[in-house]
Amino acid sequence: MAQPTLKQRKTFALIRILGGMTAAFYLGYVVVANLAAGLPFDRTLMFTALVAVAGFAYAAWYLRDLAAVAREERDRPQS
Repeated sequence: MAQPTLKQRKTFALIRILGGMTAAFYLGYVVVANLAAGLPFDRTLMFTALVAVAGFAYAAWYLRDLAAVAREERDRPQS
């Protein structure tokens, strides 16, 4: 199986980072808006907050992958 190029890996990581951050910020907003409206922090809202944290963790994981790609690009000899 062919290895993806550095540009493909970079694009893939950026898309996943943006997707994870978008989901996490939206779900975080939902939690804050519901708490501000006076709803109790019940199981459903707790699960939503947990998924928001998972979205941030997902984005952070692919940020590490993007940093590894950047290191490979920097260390790659120029041709």
